[in-house]
Amino acid sequence: MKRRIYFILILLLALAIGQKAEAQQQKVIQLSGIIQTTDSTILPGASVFVKGTKRGTISNDAGIYSIAVSPGDSIEFSYIGFKSAIVHIPQETTNSQLYSSPRLAEDTAFLPTAIVSPLPTPAQFKYMFLNSPIVRTNADIARENLNIKNLLREMRRMPLDGDAIYNMHSREQFQRGAGRGMVPTSGIFNPLAWRDFVRSLKEGGSSD
Repeated sequence: MKRRIYFILILLLALAIGQKAEAQQQKVIQLSGIIQTTDSTILPGASVFVKGTKRGTISNDAGIYSIAVSPGDSIEFSYIGFKSAIVHIPQETTNSQLYSSPRLAEDTAFLPTAIVSPLPTPAQFKYMFLNSPIVRTNADIARENLNIKNLLREMRRMPLDGDAIYNMHSREQFQRGAGRGMVPTSGIFNPLAWRDFVRSLKEGGSSD
């Protein structure tokens, strides 16, 4: 009889302990706070994960986060360029809401200096750099073609047509005769001036 009573008591105690543990595992705690750096700068978009699970969230633009956790969980806070921080939820807690504002320290990584070169030695690189041909782009060609000195040089090289040759020859003869005193320098006796005057009259008449 006593053995049966002891067995029943042990069974009831085991059931009570199991129910208490199950109640603690099922208990949900709302964990929230602000994620900052050690100099009080907020970290928007910081990652918040419950270790050992697939539950997680990120902080908003003000660095504020909120996540549902359970007693005994370990919460990891991480951000690119900063060291991670871990917050442990106590097993024995009667609070349904907890606040934690971790401060992440900057994680500085120093990398060795690397020299990137397409050639194995600096001497070869210098030789190739100095002797490589300069590639002319379309913009360079257009800039050279629009240069006023190049335009004047090309104009001098262009052959004259019949009208231009006649005008140049007549102008040279008139200037040569005017210089010798054979032709007055007045525009009235200038045949070129009369030719231009007659042409302007014809063009004016045709336009009417």
